[in-house]
Amino acid sequence: MDIGTLIAKRYRIKSPIGHGGMGQVWMADDVHLGRGVAVKTMTPASWLSPDQVAHDAGRFEREAKAVARLDHTGLAAVYDLGVETGTHYLVMQYVQGLDLGDYIAERERLTLEETAAVGVQMCSVLAATHARGVVHRDLKPGNVRIRTDGVVKVLDFGVAAILDGDTKKLTTTGERLGTFQYMAPEQVMGEPVDRRTDLYALGCLLHEMLTGKPVFEHDAPLMVPSLHTEAAPEPLRVLRPDVPEEIETLVLELLAKKPADRPAHAGEVYRRLAAHLPATGTAEGALVPWAEPDPRRPFLYPMAPDARPVRQWAREADGGR
Repeated sequence: MDIGTLIAKRYRIKSPIGHGGMGQVWMADDVHLGRGVAVKTMTPASWLSPDQVAHDAGRFEREAKAVARLDHTGLAAVYDLGVETGTHYLVMQYVQGLDLGDYIAERERLTLEETAAVGVQMCSVLAATHARGVVHRDLKPGNVRIRTDGVVKVLDFGVAAILDGDTKKLTTTGERLGTFQYMAPEQVMGEPVDRRTDLYALGCLLHEMLTGKPVFEHDAPLMVPSLHTEAAPEPLRVLRPDVPEEIETLVLELLAKKPADRPAHAGEVYRRLAAHLPATGTAEGALVPWAEPDPRRPFLYPMAPDARPVRQWAREADGGR
């Protein structure tokens, strides 16, 4: 795919955004509606057989349709799906903001309120996807974006798995898809995964938000998966004593080696994190323009309007003073 390519006589490729779970993600213009969109194209590896390419293409389409059926503020909306000159593509909402990895890097580590604000929004997304039988399988800082208004979006379901409603097992198993630093033990070992696999990754993210570093690190990155299966995570309060004991306990439960020892569902994690959300702020505070993403904002100022036009209208109504 080249810059300037027009897909489906509608989406003009502008620039690469990054690599997703199954291919390249591009910034593009929807020339029909005059808006920016994200276009994900499936780029099969050159060594794959035709049967493997067909298998991946089928999964790409199946997972895109599964996510398109979901309706949640924390998900990027799916606009279109198709094939252009042999290339499978998915058109999605383009989400502006800062990814969680950059947000952590800028601050070194997050406050408990910031961590809770990101965590509960992710729990809401996971509860919605898990209820429809969709497991993300690749939650990591780069797949979590904080918009300027503070809304957290979970991106890239490119390696998502779909649960069979009858057997409660994945339609595809034996595939070690994911990212080493956030990969649950069952993923490392190629075993079937379920919603608690995503909760393990969420535990990794909560740990990283609060400490500024991953749960497990090694000079040789290929050793990290074995740490997830064998090593005990360092308790949060050893690294950061001001973290409440109940949060340390929650994170350690999320990082349990056996899925059965983790919290049962995202709703339970939400309940335990929500106690640490910030209190609602004043209406006046909501109308102060903000320049940077802040995941606390939806809780500080629920449903607040964008401050900039409100203040401009106020000046106009006041005679421009």
